[in-house]
Amino acid sequence: MLSRVVVFYLLLLSLPLYAKTVSYDLTIESTLVNVTGVEIQGLSVSGQIPAPTLRAEVGDTLQVSFTNLLDEPSSIHWHGILLPPDQDGVPELNTRPILPGETLTFEFDIRHTGTYWYHSHTELQIQRGVYGSIVLSDPAMQSPMQEATVLFSDWIDDDADDVLANLKKNDEFYAYKKNAVQSWDKVLANGPQAISNRINSAITRMGPMDLADVAYDAFLVNGARESILSVDNPRAESMKLRLVNGSTSSYFDVEYAGGPMTVISADGQNVEPIRVQRLRISTAETYDVLVPLQAGKAFELRANSFDGSGYSSLFVGEGERVRAPDVPPPNLYLMNHMDMGMAHDMGSAETMSMHSMPVETTAHQHDSGHDMSMMQPDQAVIAHMTDYRYLMTTEDTSLPSDRPWREIPLTLTGSMERYVWSFDGRTAREDAQIVIRPDENVRIHLSNDTMMHHPLHLHGHFFRVVNQHGERSPLKHTVNVPPMGSVIIEFDANESQDWLFHCHNQYHMKAGMNRVISYDDSSLFTDQIDRRMQPANRWFYLNEFHLMSSFGDYEFRVADDRHSFEMELDTDLEHAYELHLLYNYHFNQFFSLFAGFEKRHEHNERTHDKAIAGFNLTLPFLIESEWRFDDHGDFRVELESEIQLTRRWAFDWRWNTDDEHRYGFNYRLNNRFAITVHTDTEYGEGIGVQFYY
Repeated sequence: MLSRVVVFYLLLLSLPLYAKTVSYDLTIESTLVNVTGVEIQGLSVSGQIPAPTLRAEVGDTLQVSFTNLLDEPSSIHWHGILLPPDQDGVPELNTRPILPGETLTFEFDIRHTGTYWYHSHTELQIQRGVYGSIVLSDPAMQSPMQEATVLFSDWIDDDADDVLANLKKNDEFYAYKKNAVQSWDKVLANGPQAISNRINSAITRMGPMDLADVAYDAFLVNGARESILSVDNPRAESMKLRLVNGSTSSYFDVEYAGGPMTVISADGQNVEPIRVQRLRISTAETYDVLVPLQAGKAFELRANSFDGSGYSSLFVGEGERVRAPDVPPPNLYLMNHMDMGMAHDMGSAETMSMHSMPVETTAHQHDSGHDMSMMQPDQAVIAHMTDYRYLMTTEDTSLPSDRPWREIPLTLTGSMERYVWSFDGRTAREDAQIVIRPDENVRIHLSNDTMMHHPLHLHGHFFRVVNQHGERSPLKHTVNVPPMGSVIIEFDANESQDWLFHCHNQYHMKAGMNRVISYDDSSLFTDQIDRRMQPANRWFYLNEFHLMSSFGDYEFRVADDRHSFEMELDTDLEHAYELHLLYNYHFNQFFSLFAGFEKRHEHNERTHDKAIAGFNLTLPFLIESEWRFDDHGDFRVELESEIQLTRRWAFDWRWNTDDEHRYGFNYRLNNRFAITVHTDTEYGEGIGVQFYY
């Protein structure tokens, strides 16, 4: 014990010998980008996508100046790094935004090692290219092993703000683009299990499932669909790869063609080595892995988007190319909603039986870069690691036992239908803060009531992800909470002021899934700051037209998280028309109250004006119902739904207790246009087009 104390103090005394100021001068600027064959305007850092990798050592002072050459504000957040609150980089909350033409310098001491990254926290600039990796090392523990940073990301040619608007307008907009529309022809083709899953989901009012919100045009590794990583020493037997998921909203299943990878670090924190064949990396997470090398071979490191929509490739080494195996896309028809919390191949006897406890190693071995020969060759290999059950730290991570505990239950809520995401049913606009006290242990019980994965990130802290390893549960800064699943995290409240806690799917965050965790004795958070932090675009609109040979139907809606204003106009294109003007208050995706005005002009020139009010309720089998009264004392119930028959063909119907009905078939040309044939009790039959924007 005495020898360890002596070594510790010698290391402390040696830090001034190593400590230095590491400086970078970078620019944030517009850049023409051509990923898909189409040149578009993107963003870069000093002309690079991804941004330059920054490096520093424990004891250094990192000083980075960013000059904003854009015509809009920008920002930089240091993801996963412990630093003072005013250096965290969340504009308006704790760091001022970098205004056009201005330079902002960040300066903070490096307190720990690991693989991290930095990115813009302004609007959706991360999707357009403002992200890069950071490597923090220990000068006292240098390694002869070659290492490299591998930064995964996603790319779409659409403007990022348009992507969010499309998600708001139509929950299947990108599902159609990537051929993931859940249609009944495929349900039937997949047999009884698929039919049972679909019926059970419909009864519980859950729509067809998907794994990812956006259909990306490309997935990138170090800025390209395919990259090459050279090996300095052709006789080397292994290499360390620092894997970073710097995507906007994508999850990747990473596999190496040269054999199992050995995980030695998660989110910058050392873990006992785990051999894995395929590794799930959630949005914003990092992992350090050791991979085997072989002279004359170039092994593919493939990052498959976990929804099966594409991948990127990094070839490690030189010589004959050895490709990773093709992974079939998940069959969502054979998964029920509870399966969404597991990988599509997790839970099988084969996968589970391959697990054994990790071999013992020390933190020093991790930092000194031990080679693959130090791993036990008979250690079992995990076929597909998708969660945190296997992660075990190299040291005790237990929180102080003499501290008071604060228990915070937090439910992840929202849906694709209106594309509103929240905690406990309330968006950040409605409930901005979680207040804690310094020097207490905070335990957050995260329960996901949605059908989507959510990678939650806490700024300025590491938290324990509580698993079966107890006192050696892993430390992380980002944790995935699977659909219908739950995770417990806990951390030492040892900071001050205000720190963001949010879903790192950037579209979910912008749609409301974030909070500010504030220390009650030092918080600087105010209502004014809260207002300035809100996304620039609060209101989203939808225009939808049916232009038929015998009638027309136009709907316009403008909506935010909770409110919507709607207009619908039906007309025979000559004399008769029906106009509705409504206000809706949405309690959740299933229920809303409305009030408004109806004006009807009939063929006989009679006009009826009514004030109306009622509620909308989604019924089992996803039937939308409207229950309304008018100021004449009349009551009406209206039901409607759409049934997706094939990817392109759909049948829709509408009926009410006034014995009015409309039904028809739609043939989808793309994700905005359809050819449609309809019949209506008032306006007759017609053929035409349906489109929206």
